[in-house]
Formats: sequence, structure tokens, C-alpha cells
Amino acid sequence: MTQVFYRAPIKSYPTVSHGSGIYLWDTEGQRYLDGSSGALVVNVGHGRQEIAEAMARQASRVAFAHTMRFTSEAQETLGSLIAERLQPEPYYTYLVSGGSEATETAVKLARQYHLERGEPQRVKVMAKWASYHGNTLGALALSGHLSRRRPYAPLLAESVFPHFMGPTNQHGYGEACDCLSLVEARLEQEGPQTIAALVIEVVGGSALSGFVPHRGYLSGLEALCRKHGILFIVDEVMTGMGRTGDWWAHTREGLRPDMMTLAKGLSSGYSPLGAVVAHKEVWETIRSGSGTFAHGITYGGNPVSAAAGVSVMKLLGHEQLPENATLRGQYLARRLGEMAANYPVIREVRGLGLMQALVLRTDTMRAGSVATTLVEDAFDHGLIIYPGNGSPTSVFGDHVLVAPPLIITDDEIDELLGILAQSLRRLQDTVR
Repeated sequence: MTQVFYRAPIKSYPTVSHGSGIYLWDTEGQRYLDGSSGALVVNVGHGRQEIAEAMARQASRVAFAHTMRFTSEAQETLGSLIAERLQPEPYYTYLVSGGSEATETAVKLARQYHLERGEPQRVKVMAKWASYHGNTLGALALSGHLSRRRPYAPLLAESVFPHFMGPTNQHGYGEACDCLSLVEARLEQEGPQTIAALVIEVVGGSALSGFVPHRGYLSGLEALCRKHGILFIVDEVMTGMGRTGDWWAHTREGLRPDMMTLAKGLSSGYSPLGAVVAHKEVWETIRSGSGTFAHGITYGGNPVSAAAGVSVMKLLGHEQLPENATLRGQYLARRLGEMAANYPVIREVRGLGLMQALVLRTDTMRAGSVATTLVEDAFDHGLIIYPGNGSPTSVFGDHVLVAPPLIITDDEIDELLGILAQSLRRLQDTVR
């Protein structure tokens, strides 16, 4: 009898034994192809001894020193490596323990930024419906993910986190939709002088798997923020660290965010790690104002986690993994497109780099169950893919992310797709 409180206490789980490359094994000897990098986390693959050794070296020297009193070589190095990848714009990195903490930290930093500038009326932070920014209460209130919000709706600060409608799929809102006018109307409704920040996912994550907004939408949002004195924050928790083929997905449109949130691939899952990366203008406002950011996380800046991040960033660069994500992503997208022609249950293939998604039809099954059925069947047959759900108007929606580690080869993609095709065939028989 286990004493662990599982995410789903009604289920039993295999016990993971070890991992190598794109594969995991359980203690019964079953092998799983990690077709979603966990939850789009393990960008550099499992079992990388370089990272384990870097963490061990750091832990043998010092594993913890509170950032109220100390910095560390690992934290300083990681901040410098991130800044180098964002040049020529100057950025400063504030380390935390994960994506939800990064969102909460960014919200508080935005608030203090405006206080320092003498604008205490700026208390609201906006986000899009069909978005996801984290599971702590503040991050969940900011998120526009109905299925995750519903159980906790009475606890969410709705008035502080207004939402706006935006593009959600290539067959609904698109370039013909005046999406930015919808955002500006929402700003006027709330009062733009009351808005501290706007947070946006560059590519849809679990609330809108693999959705890439039409070109000009993100830059248009940034322009609206500049017009109204609102901080522009990009959520790169899933998309950062090479996942979409660039180090940061926001650089595709030449955006210059005031802040960027990172996690997941930042440590490739080897240790809990997240970050808020703030532009020098934000950093300077705090430094020259009160001089202290009124916020702190016990494990923020942890030296062992930072050492993992340093090692991951070096591997991403040395092995040219963002470039591999572009090449392998093109191959994966093409093959998934061919698969869609054979399986009518696939409504659409979308994504960027090695962040590809299947949008599924729900014509003859209960909405929300199609993605779950596919994911569970794939897992039972040795393939891990990542379920998503939700839309601006419904708790449910059916889509899955196919997002393997960035080290994957074409042959390994073929293996992944072979297992996926069998699961799609079984699903197709169910929905007929």
C-alpha cells in the first residue's frame, strides 16, 4: 500500500527506473518513447551524465545558500548565458523554482515597477482566453484555461486578472479577424491606466496545443502595450530553450518583451528551475527606486538547480539543438500531415519546431474524452504524448502535443509515429 498522494489517487502508476536519450524504462522493464519530453521539459534528453556531474560538483561544494545573503557562481553564470542569448537587448535574470512561480514573480514585479514609477492605480494583469500560465492561485487566475479554473473559480481574483478574446485556430479567428481591436476594446473597458501588464504565450501550450497566431498579432499586442504604458510579458515556459527552433520563440517576430518567463527546458527537468528575465529598464526602475524587489522564494537561485541550467544551456549550444528542432520539426510536421490524411479523427496539425500538435475531432465521442483516450492508449503501448484541452467557450477541447526531446533523429521520429499510428487506428475504430 502506497503512502503517496498521487495526482489521481484512483490510479496506479508504473515506477520509473531510468532514462536514456528519448526513452524511459519502468521497474517492470517496459520501455516508453518520451514523445512529449515529459511535459515539454526534457529538451536535452534523459540520462545526460554531463548535467548530473555538474549538479554533483555543485552539491559537493554547497547545495544551498539563501539569496537574501549570497549569490553563487552557478547563478551568475546562468544569468550571463541567458543575457548573451538575448543580445543586443540587456536583460537580468531572477531565478525561481518553476513556471508557476515565474508567473507569480512576474506579476509582482510588474506591480512594483509601476509603484516605483508613481502609478499605483496599475493593479491588473491581462491574459488571453485559452491560455495557461501556471497552477498556483495567482497564475491560475491569470490563465484563461477553463477546465483548470472551474473547480477553484471562487478563489480566483477575477477583477485583477481580466481576459480578452484572441485567435484560437486557423479556421476561426485568423488574419481576417480584427483581433487587436478586440484587445483594445477590452483595454478601454477596463481602463488602460489600470493595467500593469499583459501576458501572452508565444505558441499555445496545454490550453491551445501548438497554436501559432498569425504573423503580426504578437507584435501588435506589444505595440498596444507600448501605447498604453503596459508591460509586455511573454510566457516562454514551454517554448523557450530551443523548443520551437529558436532559443526564444518571441524572436521570430523581433519582439522586445519587458519580461520573459522561463522554466521546464531551462533545466531540462534535472532540477526544479524557473526564471523571470527582466529588461534593463525594469531592473533599473527597481534598482534606482526602493532598491529592493519585495519578493523572495526560498529555493530561488538554488546553486544546484542553477548548475543544471548552466549545463543545459551549454549542451543546447554545443550540440546545436535549436537548429535540430527546426530540421526535425519540419520532418515531424510533414509526417503528421501525411498521417492526418489517413486518419479523419485528426482535424488539424499545427505547431512550430518540435512543438507539434494534433487537433482531434469529437463528433461521436464526449468532448474531452478523445484526447484522453488517445494519450492513454499510446502510453499503454509505450509512447508518451501530452494531452491538452479547453477553448475560450468550453471546458473541453481535444488536442495533443507531440514534442519529443530536441536530440531526436528522423529514425526515432519514425518509431514514434509508428506507435502513434497504431493508437490512432484504434481510436478511429472507436469514433466511427
